[in-house]
Amino acid sequence: MSHESHPPLKIKPSARQRRDALLAECALQRTALGLQTQLLLEPLSGGNLRHTIMARVKKPLLVGAAVLGLMLLRPRRTLPLLLKAFRLLRHAKVALPVIRSVLQRMDRQRAQHLAK
Repeated sequence: MSHESHPPLKIKPSARQRRDALLAECALQRTALGLQTQLLLEPLSGGNLRHTIMARVKKPLLVGAAVLGLMLLRPRRTLPLLLKAFRLLRHAKVALPVIRSVLQRMDRQRAQHLAK
């Protein structure tokens, strides 16, 4: 008598069992997706969104209100001043990267000097 090992019998689930398993998996995925969505939207909810927007908009609104006030009070002086400010901003856009690179180089040299 030889003892041959028989492969274990595979029981194929019924269509109803497969359907129930898929429904349970879908329910778990929906729950996980709902939780992840809630976590993503949490920083934007309620007061946080209002606070974030106001923090970013506050200064431009103040500057705009000041410029508008100046234009209403002294229109002849304000327009040339605004034109000069725009020219300075244009030059600043060119100069700021150069200044930043010089400052970074100075910081590196200072760090090397302190490391010695």
